[in-house]
Amino acid sequence: MCRCYYLVLFFLFSDNLCAQTTFKSGWNTYATGSVTHEYTYNFNLNDSIRLFLVDSSLILTSTDSLVTMVINYPNHDNSIYKTTTYLNNKKQIIKIEEYKDEALQVTKEWRYDEKNRRNCHTEDNKVTGNNFKKYYDYSIDKKSGETVVTESSYFNGRIEFYTKSYYDKNNVKLKEVRYNDNNKDIVHIESYTYGENGKVKERSVFFPEWKVTKKFEEKEGSQLPKCSKGMPMGTAEKVSLHTRIAFMKRIITKNQALFSDKECHDFEYKFSNFSNCDIVVASTNVNNARRAIFRFKEKPL
Repeated sequence: MCRCYYLVLFFLFSDNLCAQTTFKSGWNTYATGSVTHEYTYNFNLNDSIRLFLVDSSLILTSTDSLVTMVINYPNHDNSIYKTTTYLNNKKQIIKIEEYKDEALQVTKEWRYDEKNRRNCHTEDNKVTGNNFKKYYDYSIDKKSGETVVTESSYFNGRIEFYTKSYYDKNNVKLKEVRYNDNNKDIVHIESYTYGENGKVKERSVFFPEWKVTKKFEEKEGSQLPKCSKGMPMGTAEKVSLHTRIAFMKRIITKNQALFSDKECHDFEYKFSNFSNCDIVVASTNVNNARRAIFRFKEKPL
């Protein structure tokens, strides 16, 4: 079936989805609390700004906010992808189901202990038949006072490796030590340096077998705090799905100086009307391209 047919279905469906009061995932049907339309565009800062659609999706949320379904319509193939996320009453993720068209592809599940700490994570790939499972144990290092999280990782029922992660009193991850399947020999030790914005700026990985240390820069951590922030749209103009292109172009044109700041090679700015619309503009790794995401939220009738 041609791609154009799916696009026609998507736009017809998305522009009228406000009438949909329920959505189905697996064997269950949920009452729709809200519908969010999301469109992702690429553009360049030229005299005449043109937006090129690269992705589109619908986000359906149940009335109790415990179930969310994301329906994605990528431009690169003819399939429709669905991801359903289930939360418990404490808003912790307990299950994720991934579908391609109507076929279940992957199931992920999480369990928590009495202190609301994750103690088990499983992933079943229905396509390949592979199963991943991780168990988590928690302890306190008596000397440093750091929290140590020990992860046991299994592949198809067989232990693959062990990992110990160390966190300070502010729950900031300091280092990670990977052991092989005997839980004795160290594969590598990974430590972290953080930037002004609190994100990882550099990862330093030491390999004991070769006594070699490799360093990897992380762009997000090098980003200045001013290059990632939220702000109002700065206009009382109302926006709708049908006027989104023109509205986005005006927002982009109005803030070109912000997107051209030479100190912000990597940036992300979120413009919001604080009710039902967000526009997120960010840099990309492709030449001088920029990315704009339009999100529009509404309630079903």
